Amino acid sequence: MSLPTDRKILRCIFKMYESSYPGKEPGETSGKNDPYLPIKVNEVATRLGCSPEMLFGRLYYHLNAKYHYTQDNDAQVNFFSLKVGSEMHCVNFPYLAAVLAEKDEEHKRQLWSLGVAIAALVLSVASIIAQVISAK
Repeated sequence: MSLPTDRKILRCIFKMYESSYPGKEPGETSGKNDPYLPIKVNEVATRLGCSPEMLFGRLYYHLNAKYHYTQDNDAQVNFFSLKVGSEMHCVNFPYLAAVLAEKDEEHKRQLWSLGVAIAALVLSVASIIAQVISAK
């Protein structure tokens, strides 16, 4: 069983459900302004190669705990909710997209830092080799 990163989980959900947002069709109980979108945890877990129980735990106990917040009017904004109206296992899709964008930006910064570090290492090794060759 693999353990996908938070970024991989968010990207998988985003890719699987981006065409489903903004939600239910007109005439249904929840309108297009509802940010919550139901997801199929089993299908997402299958695509990620992990167990549905592990994915649910990551969404509910980790990501929701990390990203939920309370607004000024004391309204709770959840990242992942067990139930919203009649729908089960719902993600706040615009919030998910925002968190994913931050994770992508962080990933790019880390790759850039790694690239600079590798370039510095290569230059250092080349400098040592050049000194060894010129000392002969």
